[in-house]
Amino acid sequence: MKNDRIQSFSSRLQEAMNIRDVKQADLCALTQIPKSAMSQYVNGAFEPKQDRLWKLAHALQVSEAWLMGY
Repeated sequence: MKNDRIQSFSSRLQEAMNIRDVKQADLCALTQIPKSAMSQYVNGAFEPKQDRLWKLAHALQVSEAWLMGY
């Protein structure tokens, strides 16, 4: 079940990036999240902790709940 949520997170992250026309490198610059971590979020390897989740949601202008798949 957790794996479904991780996939949902990475899918929603990619969807938000596409809608806002934001590239991974741009999102790293906006959020100060390292490229290696961002790559793992986008690829579904793991989910961000709360502080980074907030940064991502804020930068992409979506809610944290939506980004997490709720």
